[in-house]
Amino acid sequence: MNRRLLVIFFIATLGLYAWPAYDRFLARDRDPGTFVVGPIPATGAPDSPFFQREFISPDVPDRIVHVGSICELPYGGLAAAWYGGTREGARDVSIFLSTRSAEAAAWSRPKVIMDRVLASRDLSRYIKKVGNPVLFSNPQGRLYLIYVSITVGGWSGSSLNLTWSDDHGQTWGRSRRLTLSPFFNISELVRNRPVSLSNHGFAVPIYHECLGYFPEILWLHPGAAGLKIRFAKTRMDGGASFIQPALAALDPSNAIAFYRPCGDNRAIGRAVTRDAGLTWSEPQLLSLPNPDAALDALPLSDRRLLLAYNDSPVTRENLCLAVSTDRGREWSRVNTLENEPEAEFSYPYMIRTRDGRIHVVYTWDRKRIAHVVFNEAWVTAQSEAKSP
Repeated sequence: MNRRLLVIFFIATLGLYAWPAYDRFLARDRDPGTFVVGPIPATGAPDSPFFQREFISPDVPDRIVHVGSICELPYGGLAAAWYGGTREGARDVSIFLSTRSAEAAAWSRPKVIMDRVLASRDLSRYIKKVGNPVLFSNPQGRLYLIYVSITVGGWSGSSLNLTWSDDHGQTWGRSRRLTLSPFFNISELVRNRPVSLSNHGFAVPIYHECLGYFPEILWLHPGAAGLKIRFAKTRMDGGASFIQPALAALDPSNAIAFYRPCGDNRAIGRAVTRDAGLTWSEPQLLSLPNPDAALDALPLSDRRLLLAYNDSPVTRENLCLAVSTDRGREWSRVNTLENEPEAEFSYPYMIRTRDGRIHVVYTWDRKRIAHVVFNEAWVTAQSEAKSP
């Protein structure tokens, strides 16, 4: 490599590493808002334990599906999104959407809402492939989708894009590209559930995986009409060995982040914030293993935390639930949702709906998107059954 290329590489690396710190400095002068914690489960007589399992996507031979997300629609019902194609990262990958009204007995037939052709049209640039959709909504009824697009290379060459729907996913606005880094705007990915903010924005957990691995926060303010999008990112502390943060907001200022590890230490990382996500503590490794796989965490109504994860340092053959009563320091395993040798059960994504029920979607052996729903009474019963 000649001297000029070395200088360019050094400047690009410096910019990639310095940009989030600069943006964090500017963020202190903004109104980033505080966390909105909810929804709060309905009050009334204690529920009986409830648990239900089903599939959202059909079984399509010679196709894979992966990276599901789910959200509650503002006026009732659910929506779920995922990607599917001949293989992960293939050019024929599309992002699918399925919905289920509050009265429906089954999910709707999945339909394509984004692919490389649609993304190329919306973004006015060549798109090689798409992936990693995260679906969420606001109280006014707008459905948002953040997804990954890649023009050159693999996941490290990714960018993030935003689109929205005002008719529960029937039609979608033109995608907007989110410029989050100064050089080529690459290597930004999204995975886990956003947290609503008091200023009507969202704290979206994202991550960077080029010239290092970093968990980050995307501060997103889409705007009432979807035309004046404001956004910025800040990097979460902790070095270069964690990605895919999962946020569990406990109150307006305090939240816990749980990280997927990328280094030799195959254990879940944990960090805390006391200023609504502007700064984060150095991550600490938990006693729970992780095979370099996605996880998710959700606060319960009694301040316990629920974690969905792969309980192994090497494989994704199981998918488990654990509960913590001390803000995520120590955990008790309460249930194994899936366990089958040489299969894959991965990428859990959890929400709690207004009726207090917890929904988990996950990849079922790369063949289906599975959906389980249960209530807190079931979690408590599972926990008590595991107690000595």
